Amino acid sequence: MKTVVINNIPFLTFTRFASCSSLQHAVSTRRGGISPEPFTSLNLGLNTADAPENVRANHEIIGNALGFSLHGLVSSRQVHGCAIKCIAQHPVEQPGSAMTYTFSGFDALITDVTGIMLMVRVADCVPLLLFDEEKKVLAVVHAGWKGTLAGIAGKTVQTMIARYGSLPGNILAGIGPAIGPCCFTVGSDVAERFYTRFSNAALFVKKSITGFVISLGEANRLQLISRGCGEHNIETAGLCTACMSDMFFSHRREQGKTGRFGLLAGLTA
Repeated sequence: MKTVVINNIPFLTFTRFASCSSLQHAVSTRRGGISPEPFTSLNLGLNTADAPENVRANHEIIGNALGFSLHGLVSSRQVHGCAIKCIAQHPVEQPGSAMTYTFSGFDALITDVTGIMLMVRVADCVPLLLFDEEKKVLAVVHAGWKGTLAGIAGKTVQTMIARYGSLPGNILAGIGPAIGPCCFTVGSDVAERFYTRFSNAALFVKKSITGFVISLGEANRLQLISRGCGEHNIETAGLCTACMSDMFFSHRREQGKTGRFGLLAGLTA
């Protein structure tokens, strides 16, 4: 990934998508907003204890920087599941409504409609961007350990194939900043669930002195490959949110008292 600064706001972008003229995307950081501690400062979390007016202002900051209207921003209240929502039309603006067009219960969003900005919010969980330039369809995915265990990345690829006619070999993928195996320790009960669910779990679940460590980024990368995505088409950020809590919000490092950053993506005309 590389850092770009727009209107004094830092964002990260995947180099794998640099040549995709029909795709706009960015990953925000915790820098450049107005929220006070412990949400310092560009908190996008709708379900945090931050003041709603701060969260709205932060959304306006990224909207102004990236050039989209908040009424065209589509997100979901994520539940750490594997439900997927396909967006087939522009959201209808409703006076007095919430600042974003927000669904509930979905951890992946897919669209082939231009002029919509999709977003997932994270603070240690894995954000993924999937893009098929030939079919002009994109998906954003929120994959925590429960969503990863449920196979949400692979299921999103399968939905792109079944509904939009994507060929898995044409899908480009970006795996964004998330908690790394250096910081994500789990108990034997969670590790055993991964070993039971995935035959290749030993590639991303390792025994440690204090328990087990999981590489959620690698687990999701292997899911994409198992669905036919080419390894050369997948870019992994390799940035640990817990190690880099000066740049990213980290739910684990900050013991839940933190904000959310976002992965945003939209199709351009």
